[in-house]
Parts: sequence; structure tokens; C-alpha cells
Amino acid sequence: MNPDSPAPSRKFKIIHRDSFCLAAHKPCGIPTYRESRGGNAPGLKELLEDQLNQRLFPVHRIDADTSGLVLFALDPKSAAAFTRLFKEHKVKKTYHAWCSGEVPAKGIIRTPLKKNKSVETESARTDFSRVKTSKGFSLVEVHPHTGRFHQIRRHFESMGHALAGDPLYGNPDVWKPFFKGPVRLMLQASMLEFIHPFSRKPVRIKTKEPL
Repeated sequence: MNPDSPAPSRKFKIIHRDSFCLAAHKPCGIPTYRESRGGNAPGLKELLEDQLNQRLFPVHRIDADTSGLVLFALDPKSAAAFTRLFKEHKVKKTYHAWCSGEVPAKGIIRTPLKKNKSVETESARTDFSRVKTSKGFSLVEVHPHTGRFHQIRRHFESMGHALAGDPLYGNPDVWKPFFKGPVRLMLQASMLEFIHPFSRKPVRIKTKEPL
């Protein structure tokens, strides 16, 4: 898409809004915001700004292939406060994912992960619990405690349970039977929980969009 072309007519769902921030559901296939490298296609930030006729300030991001909740601040002061929450790991993130095979009922993955484009490794922790199984695949609830590059995808691949629809870390011959329609990465950011930096009240934001 040309960055100067009109925004698509699709409307994005606003899940939460207050005087300082808003959270929207990002569909799979678009970035959180326009990348400075690579293509110039607008991300959720730019498309929402057109939809709402309002400037937004990113405070975190999820991968383009991941669907789910993205939080934006509404002004620079709020952006600094919410960014600090994420950097200090004061936001509890819940994801849901479909992965190949039957995973244990619950577990903690601590496999160190290489930095992106580096031989160095970083500590990483992902907690999970199995929600259900179906036809050789498992739906899991996931809580990443660190934010490493492709952490959830790489951690489940390290267990031999790569995510369905993952072309980078999975085997299409394994996960193709999962799909009856279009193929997509089956990973969704489903809930954010934090103490609001201004009201000091607990906030829980949850998307109801199906994975």
C-alpha cells in the first residue's frame, strides 16, 4: 500500500479507552506501526489515527503475524508512563496459541534464546498451561515473563510443539491439517493487566476476538 493512499475502509475494534490510553485489536498481517525499514505499508497506529482522527503514541508492539491487543497512549506524557510500565515488566501479558502435539498440562520454559542476528544468548522464561486438545493440536494459555525476539514461537519450537501456521519455526507438513481455511500464525495477545499509572487502579483489558 502506498503510504499516501486512503486508509482501508475496515474499522478496527477499540477494546478499552480512557483519558490516557486506548487498546485496539490488531488483526494478523499488519505491523503495530509503520516500519522505518522494509515496506512503507501503514501499521495499526497509522490506520487507527485515520479512523479516529487522533494522534496515537505506541508504547509496545506485537509482531505483524500475531493478532491481538495493542495499547497506545494518547499524549507524550502518558506514552512515557506506559512505556515505563512495559520496560519494567509491570504489565502482565496473556497470549493464547495453538501448537502441534499434546503439550503437558502446564509448564515453564526457560531455554535461553539467541539474540536476533547474534550468537549471544539471553535468559528467557515462558509459563504456559494447556486449555484443551483437538485432533493432535493443543490450545495453550501463555505468560511470557521476558520479551525476547519471537520468544513464544521459539520456546514452543524448542519443546517440539511449534505453533500452528508458523512458517519460520514450524513444519507446514505438520500443521497444515489444522487449517480448513486460510493459513495464519495461531498466536494472539489476548489480555493485558496492569496498575494504571495515573488512576492507580488495576486495569484488565481482554479481547473477545476468536483465535
